[in-house]
Amino acid sequence: MPLVLRPALAAALRGALAAVSPVSCAGCGAPDVEVCGSCRRLLRPRPVETVLAGLRVVTALRYEFEVREAVLAYKQRGRLRLAADLGPALRAAVDVALPPGAPPTALVAVPPSPSGRRRRGWDPVTTLARAAGVSASAGVLVVRPGRSSSQKRLDREQRARARQGSLRCRVDLTGRRVVVLDDVLTTGSTVQEARRALEDAGAEVVAAVCLASTPLAARAAS
Repeated sequence: MPLVLRPALAAALRGALAAVSPVSCAGCGAPDVEVCGSCRRLLRPRPVETVLAGLRVVTALRYEFEVREAVLAYKQRGRLRLAADLGPALRAAVDVALPPGAPPTALVAVPPSPSGRRRRGWDPVTTLARAAGVSASAGVLVVRPGRSSSQKRLDREQRARARQGSLRCRVDLTGRRVVVLDDVLTTGSTVQEARRALEDAGAEVVAAVCLASTPLAARAAS
């Protein structure tokens, strides 16, 4: 097929698909495209390293505006195909946290809340890890019965208190190097609780990696 015809054919196919299954850009709402060119550029990874309560944390995106909308569309509105657009950013952050030649290290995913898992029927962090081409251990950390990991309406101090003791590690990790893997870093209370649970199981937690971080996270790390 002549190269000049390919963009026209792609546009025609998108138009036909939109007619039977309307879609809009997950970031800005532009019609008839999963992620528009402008938003795709905003999803390019820009890894940032911070230190949060003594823990090295690497994030790839700033969780605001179009990026925030795209992540919410993936997590809350069931647009699983967006994992392919978000995965490269997570992979970039993992590569910064674990450069070539780093000692063997396991990636341990933060679990979703039980209510979140029931509502979605899938795990956002491990699904994103697969799209990123990284192997993340699911089920190592679990939410303790009666404890929820939902923190949407809590401030920083309330989040920290709510998180204390909410996770447990199901396996003995004595002598293992571990990196905590999560999607959005807000105050850091989740990764710190994951760190505590993993260290209680004998692990050496060397870093945390998150897809995106909020402005609140930046202030918490300052």
